[in-house]
Amino acid sequence: MIDLAVLRIIKNRDQYNKVAKFMNKNDMDKRTIAIKNDIGKYFESSDEDSINFDSFRSLFFNEYHRNLKDDDIAYYNGVITKMEKDVPEAVQKNIINSLLTLGFATKTASYIDDYQAGEEIDIVEAIFGSAQLTKEALERTTSFEFADIDTSSIAEGLDEESGLPWCLDILNEVYRPNQPGDATIIAARPGAGKTTFLCHNNVTFATAMKPNEVILWFNNESRRQKIMSRQIQAALGATDEELHAFHKDGSLRQRYLDVMGRADRVQIFDIHGKDTNYVEDIIAHVGAENVGAMVFDMIDKIKFLNLADGMREDQRLEAMYTWSRELGVINSCPTFPSSQVSVEGAGLLHPLEHMLKDSKTGKQGACDGILMIGKSDDPMLARTRGISMPKTKQRKAGQQDLLGECLFDEDRGRYV
Repeated sequence: MIDLAVLRIIKNRDQYNKVAKFMNKNDMDKRTIAIKNDIGKYFESSDEDSINFDSFRSLFFNEYHRNLKDDDIAYYNGVITKMEKDVPEAVQKNIINSLLTLGFATKTASYIDDYQAGEEIDIVEAIFGSAQLTKEALERTTSFEFADIDTSSIAEGLDEESGLPWCLDILNEVYRPNQPGDATIIAARPGAGKTTFLCHNNVTFATAMKPNEVILWFNNESRRQKIMSRQIQAALGATDEELHAFHKDGSLRQRYLDVMGRADRVQIFDIHGKDTNYVEDIIAHVGAENVGAMVFDMIDKIKFLNLADGMREDQRLEAMYTWSRELGVINSCPTFPSSQVSVEGAGLLHPLEHMLKDSKTGKQGACDGILMIGKSDDPMLARTRGISMPKTKQRKAGQQDLLGECLFDEDRGRYV
């Protein structure tokens, strides 16, 4: 999404001349760099101040890239179409200034390397001159967006009953529904029922969503087909035997539609080995207006670009969870990253906030809430699950934080 925003900015000659040279191929998708290079070719052969998209599209496919495969043609055509939309002024200036600042930092590091290598360079003058040029090029912010009484959540009707309800009555009694921008970590020990809870929650969400809205599930764990099977089971509350019977008599699809409203209400994408750009491309393809909620199943495993070398694991994870939280804010939907509970929480019905795997404070600080699913080691409580929220901003007025219990019906993909 950042790549697309930059392309929308450099479709104008002045901005291209200012920032294109600072678009680093190591920090951006190679396809973004390819389009950037072609924009440069376009401006070299034209006197226009901004791209004529009919002309650019013709040159791109008929001259610059004649032998693209069908999938690549569809991708690039989609990006070029999206480039026609303008970036809000405040966002545009922030991105330009970030690129200019990065360019200054890179150039300064180069001057220092040359100086230390014994090159004949007036390092003070070089850095000072570069700083002056960067300062002159920086975009001045002339407008700022703020919330006033007319744009508050009260005006939007976001009270304690607005949003997507939880799948369990005990949660709905204590906590308000999930609203745009809420980021809630769903945490459990391996095999305790984390995926099933997310699937069951999706079923409840579907009943409150607009017809065009879907749930994006970014899967870093099992095969997407396996998770979809679990989603179907949770929607129908049926055993495997019953599901096979529905499939055999041809009623499975319609039964699922009756509950979820549309066959693709939950869209599960395998992102094993993929990076953050890949995830953002999927969101852009679906369209922010169509995203009702997002699930990040084991976000810890996504490759995060642009992280500083030597960053500690807890810092890396905090950056990852902050990124997913920001995606929820940008796309105006709740997000649900999942996490394992560390070994400290094994055997506990109500693990504590600091028991998220590989994080004592990082993940915790990058979310609005943490929903813990606990499991006892007592064989007599094998089907019992503890439900608690050791951190949340969703507690209703006058309520105490929940330390509840429910039954895990694994055979039907439900929590009871």
